[in-house]
Amino acid sequence: MINRDVVLLTLKCSPSQYPQMLEDRFPHILEKVIELWGSPEAEPYFADLLQPDGRGGGRFDRDGFPGKAWQEILQLQLLHAKSHPDHL
Repeated sequence: MINRDVVLLTLKCSPSQYPQMLEDRFPHILEKVIELWGSPEAEPYFADLLQPDGRGGGRFDRDGFPGKAWQEILQLQLLHAKSHPDHL
């Protein structure tokens, strides 16, 4: 189970940036983001989530993420890139 305080501490983000939809509807995604945060594997994971034919959408077997989840993933990707530019 994801802990809000751990997420905020790991991401070093403000409470207003907290990925609430990911926690509510896609906790496995948020857990994986926290697991990979700060590692070189985080960027490819974000890229896969955001690709039309990746995990995040465009596949025939599911509808993909709702708009708010896409926004949260993109926000996390940008935050990660800013915090860890050496992993780009």
